[in-house]
Amino acid sequence: MKYTKQIVFFIFLNIIIVFLSIFTGNLTRKFEVANLHILKNIEKQKEQFVINQIEYSIYNNPNYLKKLHNIYFSIEENYPEKKIVSLSNISNFEKENHLLVNIKSK
Repeated sequence: MKYTKQIVFFIFLNIIIVFLSIFTGNLTRKFEVANLHILKNIEKQKEQFVINQIEYSIYNNPNYLKKLHNIYFSIEENYPEKKIVSLSNISNFEKENHLLVNIKSK
């Protein structure tokens, strides 16, 4: 019975350590969930960046679509060449070819 004070002190110290470890574990779980959401957002941004790069390359090189079509489809289809219209082309009305757009509302 002469070690009761030391035993009580160590039990109390162990209880404090257990509660502190639970508290830090809870905090690290919150950080882990936040990091997981951030990583998912980064992956979405990377996918969007890749899509934007493909759209940009299509805009700069319209023959790229034709090459992709030849790679993935074995059937030869003849489509009329589609021209990319820029703002400078729209503002120039002296040309014979005009692009007309009709928007149907539901």
